[in-house]
Amino acid sequence: MTGYPSFRIKQWGYGAGVEPSYIFVTSMPLKSLWKADIDRWSNLNREGYQRITGESRFGPGQGSITRYLMNELGAFPTSVLINIRGKVDFSSIKQIAENIDYGTMTIPDDSKLIIIDGQHRLEALKRIRAKKPELENYPVPVSLMNLDDKFDEMVHFFIVNSRQKSIPTDLVYRQLQNFMEKAIIERRQWIKDTILGPKQERQALSATIVDFLDTESTNSPFRGRIQYVGQQREERHLVKDYYLARFLTKILSEKALRGLAPPKLANLYADYWSALQDLYPNCFKKPEEYSLLKTTGIATYTYLFPTVFAYCAADGKINKNEFSKYLEMLFEEIDSEELEPDFQKPLDEKWWSAAHGPAIARGTNEGAFEEIVKNMTKKIELAMKNKK
Repeated sequence: MTGYPSFRIKQWGYGAGVEPSYIFVTSMPLKSLWKADIDRWSNLNREGYQRITGESRFGPGQGSITRYLMNELGAFPTSVLINIRGKVDFSSIKQIAENIDYGTMTIPDDSKLIIIDGQHRLEALKRIRAKKPELENYPVPVSLMNLDDKFDEMVHFFIVNSRQKSIPTDLVYRQLQNFMEKAIIERRQWIKDTILGPKQERQALSATIVDFLDTESTNSPFRGRIQYVGQQREERHLVKDYYLARFLTKILSEKALRGLAPPKLANLYADYWSALQDLYPNCFKKPEEYSLLKTTGIATYTYLFPTVFAYCAADGKINKNEFSKYLEMLFEEIDSEELEPDFQKPLDEKWWSAAHGPAIARGTNEGAFEEIVKNMTKKIELAMKNKK
């Protein structure tokens, strides 16, 4: 059991269901933080909220934390935010103000320290300590909380990182998914009101659809083949969960798709990609040789989905065969000035080939995606006119 001279500060907000919080502000030597844990998100730990530390932050180059410690100022004036999972005792010595006490904070040995914010600073200090043993006594400014619920840690992490610095984008979808699943069901009305706007709700929903594609939908070509945040890439992986979620988020605002329950939408999207798998078999067998399952293809065919869906709905049949009927029109050769030259030829496997396809098939920005989808949409329209 270790005691630290600390300030205890009482803070509160006015959101629905919010309780007052106590923050303990002190300084702890680095060696007291050796065993502090980080709750990382993974497919097996879906209530985690951090990702693996970025190795680029610890190199010798300009801007790295280790260089800052060894060759520059080496001062960290902002505190690390830590939660104490377990009991914490505070013995007040003096009340300084209405909501501030000075005293001794005691952390039992069996309590667990969880780093909410500041993992890179602590990791850099630990790495440099091998060269500078005296750094084990480096005084780290620390703000500690005693939150009962792991979910509350995630809320604080999200707020600190989304409003002061950006959270890695691939992790945002997973945190919003947790907010959607828990915050609304539980007592956190203020989270629903202030964090879960329409876009955030779509992001949360898209993460749920990605999970369905990976685990539930039997017709999904992505079943068991999605690479999740924090996973090392394996040969079986076809696509990162972030890419699917990112592009699905954009189409969920489409009028044609509104009101569809997530399982229903996921199954239809799976049928759509199953049709594409039949049309482009080699792209799925050797994805590294084509851009169909890279950013460009995932984006453009996802953005095209509402258009093809709407045609199928107008026919009164929304299934894999009907999706194929319209997607096959992209394989036609259509000589029309309404199409850019690259799109007059068949959009077949050669078109998506990394070695032989047009440059635009490897474009990775939204402008390129929009240009491809515009021409795809026009090509389907022209193909339908030719059949009449």
